[in-house]
Amino acid sequence: METVNINGREYIARDDARVAQESDHVCVIATNGWIFEGHVADRTYNSILLADASVVRCWDNGLGIGGIAEAEHKDDYTLDACGTVRVHAVVAEIALGW
Repeated sequence: METVNINGREYIARDDARVAQESDHVCVIATNGWIFEGHVADRTYNSILLADASVVRCWDNGLGIGGIAEAEHKDDYTLDACGTVRVHAVVAEIALGW
């Protein structure tokens, strides 16, 4: 991958940039510290319905919540199954690769 340095900042060609991953398996960060993972069953303008959902209870791998996106780090996170959940206050959504 070739880079260009302009004013001390390094840039890459758009073709070399990582493309956003699309997935129906997501991690949803909600308000008040709640974090869920599951499969999107329904989506409206202000909520996401997750099927086969789990609460992401804790992790201790130094990667933060974003590390859950990669399959090789899945087992570093404690997931508590909770069935189907509708999340109304979505702060962020992470596509999961597992």
